[in-house]
Amino acid sequence: MNPPDGPRGEAGTGWNTPPQETGRPRWPPDRKETEARRMLRAGPYPPVPPDLAARAAARGRRLLARRRLLHRTGSLLVLLALLTLLVWAGVEQPWRPPPARTTPPVEGY
Repeated sequence: MNPPDGPRGEAGTGWNTPPQETGRPRWPPDRKETEARRMLRAGPYPPVPPDLAARAAARGRRLLARRRLLHRTGSLLVLLALLTLLVWAGVEQPWRPPPARTTPPVEGY
């Protein structure tokens, strides 16, 4: 077994070239690809429902709408968290030292 030749996978050599173009088997053989090619060569092809494209497009629209809703909801939650942090920081001012717990001694009274 020899590794594929060609330093960058040029056309006609290497991993990216399908076996039918070079006339030699791919190394190492891909079991999934071999099975898929066998299934495609075998016939007859299964019937496809006539409304398959419409159903796929509708599903894609639903997925896109769901993704947009989740993105907008996440963005709103992040914005609210940032606003809450800013309001808390403005009220509490955590960068200032805490107030003294004891009073200084009184002198000259």
